[in-house]
Amino acid sequence: MLTGLTPDPVESGIIEAVPQLGGRAAGYWRFETMGGITNRTYRVSGAGEVFVLRIAAESTHYLDRAAEAHNARVAGRLGIAPPVLHADGRVMLTGYLAGARPMQLEDFADPQRLDQVAGLLRHLQRSPEPFIGARHPFGEIDKYLGLHPHPRSLALRRAAEPIAAAIATATLGSVPAHVDPNPANFLLCPDGALRMVDWEFSAMTDPCWDVGAILSMMPRDAERMRRFVAAVLGHADGAVLARVALFRAAMFLVAGSWCAMEAAFRGDSGLAAMAESYLDRFAAALADAEMPRWLSGHFSAA
Repeated sequence: MLTGLTPDPVESGIIEAVPQLGGRAAGYWRFETMGGITNRTYRVSGAGEVFVLRIAAESTHYLDRAAEAHNARVAGRLGIAPPVLHADGRVMLTGYLAGARPMQLEDFADPQRLDQVAGLLRHLQRSPEPFIGARHPFGEIDKYLGLHPHPRSLALRRAAEPIAAAIATATLGSVPAHVDPNPANFLLCPDGALRMVDWEFSAMTDPCWDVGAILSMMPRDAERMRRFVAAVLGHADGAVLARVALFRAAMFLVAGSWCAMEAAFRGDSGLAAMAESYLDRFAAALADAEMPRWLSGHFSAA
């Protein structure tokens, strides 16, 4: 989403290092800032050419930018992401999807839109090309806690050990996953097609990650959950639904520990409040009456 216009917000050295942008006269490119929490992202336009330029934030040093570029290119070849035109350790330039709009949380409440999201994830998970890198929800939580040992997150991580153990007991293998499927990372194009952007967390991981992450953004609804899980994974028996429920719960702790870490790095009170909200939701999930059933691999409509 475009949020503002500034004359030359990007250092000339960065521009000159990007082949598609360098070698132009000063003022040739117009930069419009785009929404985002951590990185600097711009719509760059000039003489009929339009790109998206992403400059990684220093606080994201823990991310593998080579893996991101590889995975984004794979997603582009699958037809579910804009093409990557240039990538290095800090900068990525992609094509711009004219007329596309980021999805809103309300879009996930639309059964037809949610079916469309499921179709995209199903296509991604069946990619003939693997992604680079691997992620596990509790591996990510432990990494964030290692970078910033937030006291409440640490206490909840200890309480979450039964979930970590249950997830590790039986796996569904690893598939390509976006890992950060929030609504704003889905773009609805004018022709009705759906694309995804922001592949910086993408990796090979359990197929329940993206599914559980999306379901964590909506009120729990057993029927919607069954429909969505079956549409993405191809089946939705009780054991799979219980596993997805555990991933859905784990996503609150992933998000809470990440927000707490980023808030500490940047002194951001808004992110700190967001962290507490996610941690509240994780604590509620731990106390859910259905948690013992999910941990034993069973799911009910309750």
